Amino acid sequence: METLRTLPGDDIRAIMWRYSDRFDLQMLVQSARGVARGPVAQAVANGARNSHEWTEEKKNLLKAFDESGITSLFMEPEHGGYIAGPKNLALAIAAFELSWVDGGAATGSLAGNLALEPIHERGTPEQKMHYMSGAVPTPGEDRKILRGAFGLTEPLPYVGVETGMLGGKVRVAEWNEGE
Repeated sequence: METLRTLPGDDIRAIMWRYSDRFDLQMLVQSARGVARGPVAQAVANGARNSHEWTEEKKNLLKAFDESGITSLFMEPEHGGYIAGPKNLALAIAAFELSWVDGGAATGSLAGNLALEPIHERGTPEQKMHYMSGAVPTPGEDRKILRGAFGLTEPLPYVGVETGMLGGKVRVAEWNEGE
């Protein structure tokens, strides 16, 4: 019985995942793979995943995500992105390529998108323009890129900690009309 001797190549994967007619997604594969096999692999080889500390090398991965287009992948074209409409497949492709080398890099590439999701879905047009476009690097422009973070506040189920809802109260300390 003949067995699968290798994983499907890019051409077969493009057919299986139904993006063989999408040049932009085929280029995304190459771009994300270049980041994974370049700066991410170098960081892993240097022991970056052995510590939770934020280092200059980890910070440089954000620049690699920016330069490769991974950062702006989530954004709409009017905010500096390059893919209109749903982006789940594109984000999955980028995460897939990065996770071949390091799952943390894949998670890190998606965390900023998760932080922007509430603004993307429910923000005002002004909020969207400010935060979404502020998170997109513009070639030749020297400015600080807005970065978001996403963190889970609930314990993971069945990991040896209380798995019920965390209780608490929130109150508004100050409300200025129009702000």
